[in-house]
Amino acid sequence: MLNKAELKYLYFLLRAIEEDQIVNPIEEWELDIFDDELINKKLVKNIKEKIRKLLSQEEINEIDKNILRRKYHSYVAEVDEEVYSKIEKAFNQRRIIEIEYFSMARGEATKRKIEIYYKSRRYIIAFCHLRNDIRKFRTARIIKAKLTKEKYTIPENFDKRKYL
Repeated sequence: MLNKAELKYLYFLLRAIEEDQIVNPIEEWELDIFDDELINKKLVKNIKEKIRKLLSQEEINEIDKNILRRKYHSYVAEVDEEVYSKIEKAFNQRRIIEIEYFSMARGEATKRKIEIYYKSRRYIIAFCHLRNDIRKFRTARIIKAKLTKEKYTIPENFDKRKYL
């Protein structure tokens, strides 16, 4: 049987595989030769769930937050193209958008309604209904986005330089 440290590490490793965080460029040619997937995600998920039952909820939460912090870290700046498309549409049509935004500090996502005042590929500046304030959001940390039918206008006195 595995000890607690080994179980925690194995669970961490399986979560990382599940989130496509373990990548080895050499594996691509191996896949071509053997015509078989190197990581069977269904099997990985089954093993992970069995291990999950052996860990406390606190340990699972700690590992899951660590995985998500790695996934949304500043050095990992991959923007979800589907999400960015909705951001552009919301901005161009001045429509409020509902997002799920990952917080590095809390290690979890929060749902927010925002009005986008400025956008770039890397950041958006928006009025956040949850915080009732203008906030800067990293686009790579927006997990989901949904357009609403609600419209907004950008205040005339808005100056993006205050937030960049």
